[in-house]
Amino acid sequence: MIRLYRILPLLVLLAVVAVVVYLIMSFRYSSERAKATLITVFTWLCGILSVFLAIVTLYALLEQNQPVIELAGSCLAVTVIGLIVTRICNHIFRKNHPRYGEDVAKATIVNESISTRFAEAFRRAFGEALRDTFDPRRKR
Repeated sequence: MIRLYRILPLLVLLAVVAVVVYLIMSFRYSSERAKATLITVFTWLCGILSVFLAIVTLYALLEQNQPVIELAGSCLAVTVIGLIVTRICNHIFRKNHPRYGEDVAKATIVNESISTRFAEAFRRAFGEALRDTFDPRRKR
């Protein structure tokens, strides 16, 4: 139980990051993109924290500093478990959304509006003349 209090700040930090990233991404884009971004963020975050905490734990082990070994080891266990859970979530997400992340084919417009057709005809007819008139590199 005491170790839970030691890792509580790390758990709160990870939970706050997850909630903020998910809410912002789902509000701005879509739920699927929010999940994919959250998986990417947690993969990097847990990976970097795991490497850092592994180095700290190894250094504390070499120095025989027992309190630091216990604290860094507990946090290392949390980040490694977080990384494993994130990779499992990534596998499940990719399994349920196999087409996510692929380039979407450009849509073709079947019936363009009259204004679009008029603008295209105007560009074809007067595009060369207008481009030459307003060309800043052309000397007069």
